[in-house]
Amino acid sequence: MAEQQIQFAKPPLPRLRQDLTLYAGPADKGGAPTWTLHDPARNLYFELDWVAFEIMSRLSLADADFICEQINAQTTLYVTIEDVEKTVDFLAKNELVYLQSAQALEHLKMKRAAQNKSWFDALLHGYLFFRIPIIHPDKLLSRALILLDFLFRKRFYQITMLAFAWGAWGVLNHWDTFKSTLVDTFSLEGVIQYAGAVMVVKLLHELGHALAAKKCGCRVPTMGLAFLVMWPVAYTDVTESWKLDSHKKRLMIASAGIVTEALIAAWSIFMWSVLPVGALKSLFFFLGTTSFAATIAINASPFMRFDGYFLLCDILGMPNLHGRSSAYTRWWLREKLFGLGDAEPEALDAEQRKFFLVFALITWMYRLVVFLGIAVLVYHYFFKALGIALFLVEIWFFVTMPIFQEMKFWHSRWEDIGMGFKQKPAYYLLVSLLLLLIVPFDFTVNAQGMFKSEQIQKVMAPQAAQIIKLPPQLASRVPAGAQLIGLDVPEIENRIKKAEARVETLMQQYGAAAFNAKLSGQQPIFKERLASAQKELDGLLAERQNLAQKALFAGTIVDVDPDLFLGEWVAKSSALVTLINDKDWVVDCYIEEDDLKRIDKGNWGRFVADAPGVGAVNLTVIDIDKDATRVMTEGALTSAAGGEVLVRPQQNKLIPERAVYRVRLKVDSQEKLSTGYIRGRVAIYGWPKSILGEFIRLGLATVWRETGF
Repeated sequence: MAEQQIQFAKPPLPRLRQDLTLYAGPADKGGAPTWTLHDPARNLYFELDWVAFEIMSRLSLADADFICEQINAQTTLYVTIEDVEKTVDFLAKNELVYLQSAQALEHLKMKRAAQNKSWFDALLHGYLFFRIPIIHPDKLLSRALILLDFLFRKRFYQITMLAFAWGAWGVLNHWDTFKSTLVDTFSLEGVIQYAGAVMVVKLLHELGHALAAKKCGCRVPTMGLAFLVMWPVAYTDVTESWKLDSHKKRLMIASAGIVTEALIAAWSIFMWSVLPVGALKSLFFFLGTTSFAATIAINASPFMRFDGYFLLCDILGMPNLHGRSSAYTRWWLREKLFGLGDAEPEALDAEQRKFFLVFALITWMYRLVVFLGIAVLVYHYFFKALGIALFLVEIWFFVTMPIFQEMKFWHSRWEDIGMGFKQKPAYYLLVSLLLLLIVPFDFTVNAQGMFKSEQIQKVMAPQAAQIIKLPPQLASRVPAGAQLIGLDVPEIENRIKKAEARVETLMQQYGAAAFNAKLSGQQPIFKERLASAQKELDGLLAERQNLAQKALFAGTIVDVDPDLFLGEWVAKSSALVTLINDKDWVVDCYIEEDDLKRIDKGNWGRFVADAPGVGAVNLTVIDIDKDATRVMTEGALTSAAGGEVLVRPQQNKLIPERAVYRVRLKVDSQEKLSTGYIRGRVAIYGWPKSILGEFIRLGLATVWRETGF
């Protein structure tokens, strides 16, 4: 009898808290009814499915078996004891029932103690996110809704579409003006104006949410500022939208911010296209571009908890999509790696499994990029000491902590994982990853290079001159010493004749002084004057000789000014003709100091052109500069021309932002390959490096550089 009493003894079912409020919700994806449970003490909302609602409404029966019998008899549902236990566990964990047992109360105390953070943790979490309510707009919104009711009418959106079409047509017709205006905004003044536009757009965005909520009959208790990593953003409390039983109304409130920004963009583009040039036109340009960019890049993205995410959840009927998809993907990874045999976090069909997996992986990658960007931004936003500290906080909370938590789970299950670990996929993946990271597979130093002739002669007009002989035709070959162009300056001929006459006179005077006792004392003076006159004559003759430019080597004419004709005057420094040696070719590239140690003269390389014209060719390193390049001469390789070498303009010169060294490689082929400059990729075979070694080296170098106060 004692054994039977122990067997049938069951713990009593808890009672629901009396202050909870239940609201009918919209039907789920399968058409089944749902309900929303409101906890007013914490202002939290919980979505209940049909099974949970039926169980919760019969908790007063106090017997799980009887509850199952009642539900199975009175509804079309089939409920088991396990369903009752899951529902009771959900209610207890979320503190929605009265806790009566000593064990339950002790669990609640432990949970409260865990929530009491130290002042340091509280400071860090407060820095990451906190809210400051500013106004209670509910009554004001009621009055504003009367005036702004047209925003919810179909006719207004039809007019807006026409305005947008008009504005888009105006932008297309004045695309060059629009593009140049956009480029002109990339300045300090433009950044300030964009910041102001962002503030206006975000305030209107939140006002859109508030008006939509009020239109749907919800109360809007507060509006204010939320600080995300110390960055202020407006927020609106529309949590009462959970009380609504209409998917359409919920979607209307969730999408109101995006719709508001779309309206701003449409009308701003329209106003920009019709207004004359002035301050008002510039204002609408900033509003239009800012609202469009904010909608596409931020609010419509479902990978962060912004409007796009909540819209997607409502459209798919999948609440808490981030948490659910992440939980499933973590389970999937554990099963693929370790084969633990754990049950799925929730029952899903094949399509839902694929969607959860893809969505979670994309979300993780998207957030990694965003959080790393925020960390770098925070580092540069504050002074260095605080910037480094906040950077580390960002990396720990948003990047490292999720990985650390997963590793803790693996450690807690090591008894299951360790058994036969070498036969599990994780072992082979780990070995492959270590080999990939540690073994130095990278044998190449990669850079962007310029393919060109080793010998190039560009003929420039040494001074304003008249053409008396045209250059050879384009693509013609000329021997060394051939005249490339004939120039004449009549004034030089006159000065030469005068200089020759003066030299001749001084020579006669100098010679006569040697035989004349009266002039013998002036002979040194005549000698000095003769030397000066001869020097002047030699300079004039050299200047005339320079006008008749000759080929320094045998080659091919690759560029000729097409507007040259006999008798024309050309300005000083005018480009006239270019000659190249089409037998010997080189490639110049610029590499950083760290990679400089991996190569030496004689190393092999390969060049692949970015554009058609030159196929892949083999190279040999022939020269490596010992000093860093101070001024870039190959403009096509700089960031100013779409190249990879970061530069800053300074006094009409391009100065590299980082230390780079010029490396010259000779093309092994002796064939005629090209007639001009071609940009492409260069791979030089040098000493190998590993991915892990390079990562550690770059990390330590960055830490050393950035911690130098």
